[in-house]
Amino acid sequence: MVLWRFRDFCIRMVGHLPFNCIRIGIYRYLFGINIASDVRIEGGCTIWGPKRVTIGKGSVINPSVILDGRFPLTIGSHVSISIRSIILTLEHDLSDHDFRPVGAPVKIGDRVFIGAGAIVLPGVRIGEGAAVAAGAVVTKDVEPFTVVGGVPAKCIGSRPHGLTYVLS
Repeated sequence: MVLWRFRDFCIRMVGHLPFNCIRIGIYRYLFGINIASDVRIEGGCTIWGPKRVTIGKGSVINPSVILDGRFPLTIGSHVSISIRSIILTLEHDLSDHDFRPVGAPVKIGDRVFIGAGAIVLPGVRIGEGAAVAAGAVVTKDVEPFTVVGGVPAKCIGSRPHGLTYVLS
């Protein structure tokens, strides 16, 4: 129990180190996060269950984002996750008498944009090129190149197919 708490403390502290290259190195080599090249993880992020987190090439995780890897969390390439967003893979069953935890993997496709303060719940798949509006709560899968917003998130528009931008 003490070792687990110490590990949790350490990974939280890594999020506050001043340089991206140091944070990435420690996340990769000490905590086992599968991080591709050219990824930015800004300060203040929290990552739970790091060994089940995969982040694709050129993705940007902005400040104060929470990534939950207690079940597998896969983030594609050139994904932008905005400030204070939360990606969850585990929650509690509100209808269970024992309030037991339930979870499922989350998969975020390539070139997805997730707006500030958005929440993605367990078991959700967000298709390639989709966008999640700021403050949205995503409870169901999002089709590729769809824009969703609201609580719960619903389709409010679309993005062009064939996106080619590269985040840097």
